Amino acid sequence: MALTDKVLWAVSMDTPAEQNMLAQAAHMIRANVVCIRTSSPLLQSSIAMFHGIGIKVYGWRWPAVVQTHSPPFYFAMDQANYVARTLIPAGLDGYIVDPESDNDDGVNDWQRTDVNTAALAQAFCATIKAAAAHSGHPFVFGTTSGCTYPTGQPKIPWAQFFSASDRVYPQAYWRARNRHGDPVPINSATPASSMARGLAAYAEAAKPILPMAGEIDCATPAEIAQYGALLAQHGITEGHFYDFNFRVPPPVLSAIQAL
Repeated sequence: MALTDKVLWAVSMDTPAEQNMLAQAAHMIRANVVCIRTSSPLLQSSIAMFHGIGIKVYGWRWPAVVQTHSPPFYFAMDQANYVARTLIPAGLDGYIVDPESDNDDGVNDWQRTDVNTAALAQAFCATIKAAAAHSGHPFVFGTTSGCTYPTGQPKIPWAQFFSASDRVYPQAYWRARNRHGDPVPINSATPASSMARGLAAYAEAAKPILPMAGEIDCATPAEIAQYGALLAQHGITEGHFYDFNFRVPPPVLSAIQAL
């Protein structure tokens, strides 16, 4: 079963050169959506460009839980208002929120009790969803997070995020880079084990579950092919690939193209 939709994620798109590289990679793998972190200063202006080459644009962010203005639009409500007032009017096609936790009480740690995260999540989602409803064009709202976070990080306000979501996206990565930049195995180190864990953990959302492949600069072509075969086994026709950067080997991009 071939994929009908491919979504290429990007963390960094800070320069015109990075924008061009992302567009070329998306075209090469036959992606019809790019999902770009909203910290990119080029995101708003790039929406029309991507639309011009037949590619939809989503935004994503791991937003802060406590008030902060550095960087801009990092605090959850500042982020929601930026998406609602600036990006959606510019034509943004979707938004995927990424509530996570490093268990460090940092500004972006959603696993906490000193902040009413449930109320914050509800207001965050409602702000974006209301703007999307009045935009006049289709819009996808979703939630992504760690592969097993809904079961392992129960204080994150999943009920609020999931109820607002059209789809959910477990980060079903089998390998990732540690803080030293070295690839290390995670989630039992195979596409099959990571996908099984993600599907189980996100079942409580009662929404379509679309497991993400990543980190693709640490993946092999054979693993990408296995990921595609697993999606087909589950009847899933939308593949998500996190994330495009200069370290992604060309054979991995070719493997994604073949799905």
